[in-house]
Amino acid sequence: MVFERPPEEIKIESRGAVSICVKPQAVAHWLELAQALYYAYHWKGPAKNPNISALVFLAKTSQIRDALAYSAAGAAEAICAALGPRDAVEAVEMPRGRPHMPTGSWDPWAITKFALDLVK
Repeated sequence: MVFERPPEEIKIESRGAVSICVKPQAVAHWLELAQALYYAYHWKGPAKNPNISALVFLAKTSQIRDALAYSAAGAAEAICAALGPRDAVEAVEMPRGRPHMPTGSWDPWAITKFALDLVK
């Protein structure tokens, strides 16, 4: 998604789902993002907040401060994703911007199918 005005802070309300917004350069392939969400959703750690845990897994670090550098806060563009049961994902509230569908390895149908297969 593209923001008209970059948000200073990324606020996400997600009860029962794991969701994050990251800078586009934070992930080379969508499977990295899906894997980080999956780990945080199923293993409930290392942070108390599963959204922060997903950033920690994605950043491949043990330091929350380092992982927060992957957040889309202050960025003009973001990749936002959520994983969890359907009703929880539909209830996720995250920053709104103009949707932007990346090309190349970011095939939205492959991502959707992969995510649905994970939560079955």
